[in-house]
Amino acid sequence: MSKSKNHTNHNQNKKAHRNGITKIKTNKYSSMKGVDPKFRRNQRWAQMGTQKAVAEARKSKVAA
Repeated sequence: MSKSKNHTNHNQNKKAHRNGITKIKTNKYSSMKGVDPKFRRNQRWAQMGTQKAVAEARKSKVAA
């Protein structure tokens, strides 16, 4: 005799929702692992420039 039933999804939806279907937790800063090295080098200098600009803006805001 061959099997009559090959697949069923019965009750799986209820089981999944018992503990709640949650979104994947994401980090504030995602890993740069596996990213193009040229892009990573450029990103380093871009971030430094941004930090300098933010610090300068804060300084001018305090002085004003």
